[in-house]
Amino acid sequence: MNTAPIGSGAKRRRSILLLVAAVVLAAALVVAGWFAVSRDAGGTGGPGGDTAGVPKIFPVPQHARAGKGDPVPMTGYVYVVAPAGTDAASTAAVQDLVADAGGTAEVVTALSSPRDGSAAIHLGTESAMDPVLKALQVDGDSSVRDALGRAEGYSIATGQSDGIPTAVLAGRDNDGVFHAVQTLRQLLKDGSVAPVLVSDWPLMATRGVIEGFYGTPWSHQARLDVIEFAGAQKMNTYIYSPKDDPLLRDKWRELYTDQELEELQELIDATAANHVRFSYALSPGIDVCYSREADLEDAVAKLESLYSLGVRSFVIPLDDIATKVQCAEDLREFGAGQVNLAKAQASFVNDVNAKFISGKAGVLPLETVPTFYNGSGTTPYKAELGRALNPGIVVQWTGEDVVSHRITGKSAETAGQSYGTPGDPRSIVIWDNYPVNDFSQDHLFLAPVIGREADLHRSVQGIVTNPMIQPYLSLPAIFNYADLSWNGPAYQPATSMDAALSLLSGPEPEVQDAVRAFVDLNQDWQDDELTPSAPELRRDIDRFWAEYDAGKSPSGDLKARAGLLRKLPELLPRMAEPGFAQDGTAWIAAAAEYGRGVEEAVTMLEAAKRGDTQAATAARRNVEAALKTAGAKTQPTLELGVVTPVLGNSELAAFLERALQRVPAA
Repeated sequence: MNTAPIGSGAKRRRSILLLVAAVVLAAALVVAGWFAVSRDAGGTGGPGGDTAGVPKIFPVPQHARAGKGDPVPMTGYVYVVAPAGTDAASTAAVQDLVADAGGTAEVVTALSSPRDGSAAIHLGTESAMDPVLKALQVDGDSSVRDALGRAEGYSIATGQSDGIPTAVLAGRDNDGVFHAVQTLRQLLKDGSVAPVLVSDWPLMATRGVIEGFYGTPWSHQARLDVIEFAGAQKMNTYIYSPKDDPLLRDKWRELYTDQELEELQELIDATAANHVRFSYALSPGIDVCYSREADLEDAVAKLESLYSLGVRSFVIPLDDIATKVQCAEDLREFGAGQVNLAKAQASFVNDVNAKFISGKAGVLPLETVPTFYNGSGTTPYKAELGRALNPGIVVQWTGEDVVSHRITGKSAETAGQSYGTPGDPRSIVIWDNYPVNDFSQDHLFLAPVIGREADLHRSVQGIVTNPMIQPYLSLPAIFNYADLSWNGPAYQPATSMDAALSLLSGPEPEVQDAVRAFVDLNQDWQDDELTPSAPELRRDIDRFWAEYDAGKSPSGDLKARAGLLRKLPELLPRMAEPGFAQDGTAWIAAAAEYGRGVEEAVTMLEAAKRGDTQAATAARRNVEAALKTAGAKTQPTLELGVVTPVLGNSELAAFLERALQRVPAA
């Protein structure tokens, strides 16, 4: 949907990430002081208990507490016990974890007479895992039964079974088994699985990513990487809806070529392997005639071509189009005006639902995006759409605004009523326009996800994030949304973001510091008070001026930060996720120039204070050069040409300008 202002100007990384994920996150949390104590993380009345030594888990689980006995070693011989029918991707992932820990994995369907010194990881759905849960004496635990009674739920327990150290990963379904493996990854420390009892399930049914921005669509590889990342964070939805893909909008009637179908098939297969559903969004609203049978047939044919590839989730978005019917047939059939537009759209979407969705086995309920997709209050358009649209069709909604800074449960409930009928509210999925930057392509939005009410799961079916044009720079926010949508009451924005950055940064402390310094420069989100501009940089700048103006020797914090910024082009490519640095090349280069300029400005000010005119003049020239280079247009865009990367809401430029004013040219 169009997050750009209308008229007014208003505002294959798998191996790398999976190898380092558990180690890096654990190490980072130790440094941050989080590892020693992990709360029982529910908003659901968890049982509490001893949590000392339980690693932090993301998304935060409903229940997690220390288990009995010793850690389960994975550095030796490990049986991976996967009964027939166990999810193959989950089994393979456990094998990888054992190998990464230095152990030897043997996959078996049942375990008898295990060798001395071995360990076992059992995984599978509830009924197959019941004997092991019983052997570990947790089968009667209320939290375990609760988790295994809910879709996508899982439980992990450790102890002794068959005379050897054992961990069991039990899922309500295969999705739950896969989610358990993602948690197991985070329970690994020093080659062993921490003794725990984790019982967990998602609070939102739909949790994911919608590639729904304007601008350069993501590359095929980026899509694959984002899908894999989303699956690792227990998301379950990827909606394919890039606005500048012509075969979704401008040329929506055209079928894909064989080569295009091949790429789509690879994406669909990747989503399946990562327990994410691929949802296809066809946007015919630019030139559709809602009453024309040929247009309905073209839409169904297009959807059929995706169904044949394995797609089982579909959306008909009708956003960012004319707010009236456009063809003579529709005017004759429905009449003019917004109420009749709703009537026409409901007729078309209902026909797609009846002719395609309802007759297909395993297809999820159809979703749509109304032309008026924000605001919770009723309007004649919404009232007619609610009345005429099949009640089983889900509506995607952006909140009170196109880009909503706050989304509350009350607002979402009101929207459900506005798009539904009295006594029968519409099921709502939030299309959340953060951190999307298509309306501000010179900015990056790297602040944590804020302003979303903790109990939104009570009011909506789910939430999908619309990311930035830069896929890898969007990963931190995607991590946040996974955490928020899985367990909103336990979501803590700063803690979740720090964990995301630790995961993406890798193990090097200097790289981690550099990532955080860069992220600090890209906090500001449309002047939101919860995302102040470059807060850490501003702290250092304010302290510098206070000390300098008081005649004291500045502490050196600002100069150290400037040195870190100057080294960003060297440090950020060493991240565990190198795509982050590749996406941010223009911003990183500008930040480095600003860092160089700040270093020179400090030198200039110090030289001026001691009366060294020659040194001050030389430094001044360097400051001016840095300002010019940092302000150059270096970031290409699809429609706006080349733009200047903006960092820190001009805090850096303002500091340099102020320094230059303090030391006039000789």
